[in-house]
Amino acid sequence: MSGHKTTHTQLERFRLIDSFLADGEVVAFEKLLDILRLELRDENLSESSLRRDFRYLKNELGAPLAYDNKLRGWHYTKPFKLPVEGFSDDELLYLELIRSLVGENANEDFLYRAFDKLLNKITPARHAEKETLKQVQGDDIQPHGDSLRHAELVSASLRDRFYIAPRPKPVIDQGVVEKIIEAIKNNYLLDFTYFSKWEPEERHRKIMPFQLVFDSGSLFLYGAGSKTPENPRLFKLSKMHNVQLITSRTFELPDNFRFREAFETGRFGAFQYDEAYDFKIEFWGEARSTVRECIWVDNQIIEENQEAGLTTIAFTSSQWIPVFRWLLSFGENARPLEPDWFVEQWKTTVKKMNENI
Repeated sequence: MSGHKTTHTQLERFRLIDSFLADGEVVAFEKLLDILRLELRDENLSESSLRRDFRYLKNELGAPLAYDNKLRGWHYTKPFKLPVEGFSDDELLYLELIRSLVGENANEDFLYRAFDKLLNKITPARHAEKETLKQVQGDDIQPHGDSLRHAELVSASLRDRFYIAPRPKPVIDQGVVEKIIEAIKNNYLLDFTYFSKWEPEERHRKIMPFQLVFDSGSLFLYGAGSKTPENPRLFKLSKMHNVQLITSRTFELPDNFRFREAFETGRFGAFQYDEAYDFKIEFWGEARSTVRECIWVDNQIIEENQEAGLTTIAFTSSQWIPVFRWLLSFGENARPLEPDWFVEQWKTTVKKMNENI
């Protein structure tokens, strides 16, 4: 078959292998290879490719594959269902997009590698070649019977129609996430050094880890000192160093261990503070449409003054530092009106910025 191009996917091979072994029948390797070549119309499918498929099915997808020496063939030792069998082609496409989202937020540490491994287990990598996509995108599309589903080729093509923009990746010491998860699972204390912007130098900490908190691509640990369980706080993982598990000491999880129960209605990230304030900020120019497009705080009130070309937002929040950063991000198109101390903080910052010009 000169000039033949492989157009089937690895997933399609898995489905066919599974269908031939699903009833527990013992099938010789050579026979299964011949069947796959016939069904997939791919006489170049190699023994090594099929052996790789067997290893993936067994080691990554948990298939109960075993070789019967007496009957000289492969079979399932117990009932098994491929993880992907319950998904439609569109759902498989969405899982691929989730994989991309995870990848763009990954920091190469334990947790994200675990996410990626799980997604790989649910949706094995597809190996459709460029020729496949050309077939799909062209006018003359000829699906190869039931074994090569046209919808799968379309899904493979559609993956190139989505783009996940990259974002900054936090730098976290190797093994930190893995140790934190181990501590959370067993209620071990954690010992580490931490550098806070509120303190001039790195300090030693010993805390009870309550929860991992995800915020805009960054990871935080929500926990409290063993002597002050009533005052939990957030620790940014990228600022945690020399992390050690104290396996000799465990703790009882307090009632206030859930971060969300202490969290307010603001949507400016994870950080919050004890006292809430009433804010009022006005916007003009291109900032007006940006403010109208989102719910920044659940209790927000937006007012429009078309004559003056102003949009004003009022809300109550304890997240004053994230709110302040949000305000500055609009540059000359935003100005705070309330509270007074917040207005003065903004004026002082703008003056210092002007001095640096």
